[in-house]
Amino acid sequence: MKGWLIYNRADAKRNVAFINWFLEESNRLSIDLQLTYTDELQVTLQNGQVYLQTKENAIPDFAIVRTIDPMLTAQLEQAGVACFNNAETSSLTNDKIKTHMELAKLDIPMVDMYFQINTPIPKPPLAFPFVWKSAHGRGGKDVHLVETETQYQELQKLYTDHPIVMQKLAPTSGKDVRVFVIGKKVIAAVLRSSTQDFRANYSLGGNATLYSLNTEELKLVQRIIDYYHFDFVGIDFLFDENGCLLFNEIEDVVGSRTLSSVSDINIVKLYLEYINQFLEGYDCKL
Repeated sequence: MKGWLIYNRADAKRNVAFINWFLEESNRLSIDLQLTYTDELQVTLQNGQVYLQTKENAIPDFAIVRTIDPMLTAQLEQAGVACFNNAETSSLTNDKIKTHMELAKLDIPMVDMYFQINTPIPKPPLAFPFVWKSAHGRGGKDVHLVETETQYQELQKLYTDHPIVMQKLAPTSGKDVRVFVIGKKVIAAVLRSSTQDFRANYSLGGNATLYSLNTEELKLVQRIIDYYHFDFVGIDFLFDENGCLLFNEIEDVVGSRTLSSVSDINIVKLYLEYINQFLEGYDCKL
């Protein structure tokens, strides 16, 4: 079985250890996995058919897409490559507005929020302080705590023509839970916290510990993953005033730095085994 581990070059430089982990585990599982850069791929449309051109001109059985590009994933799939995560998941999870609107259909609890898509909202729609997010940001980037009218107007100028999510500050700020999911299974959860920032992201200096989901929390997570087809994602939750989970976002190209720091779970091995089993079932259907 041959696969591609797809990165853009800038992200690949920052994730050398994670890439090597993938390559080592795939070798142990007798999977031919090759690091492939996005600039090495070219998709063409000829006579109504989508074709994938590469330097080696060899099409893989599957691709682990570790770059945020739903259109590229869709093109790969139309060219016959099974992608993990798929284009539908990538499109959903990398648009925070779309994610919240979709999960609201499942009655998943979340904080109140406003969406700014085409027309700027002249006056702050929420009481200060509140959270300002770019709908397409990730990793805690393009997230701001808005505390004054002046700051609000400055952000409006800075993010002109960007879709924005404005949401109430969670009752318990600086703390969240990331749930690691492979397929339909919850692998583990990590509590992230920060005493210095309203964002709890580990990459921004937050702390992390393993978190044991209780029965009600597991049911809430399962409602989400039973409804959608996820391969490997991180689902993030905030806390309300009673300590109950509030959905925050879903990370498509999820890392494992926090999980690796607090456990010995081999998430890469589990993910590759899942892909192997999925493709075997897929082939049988064909």
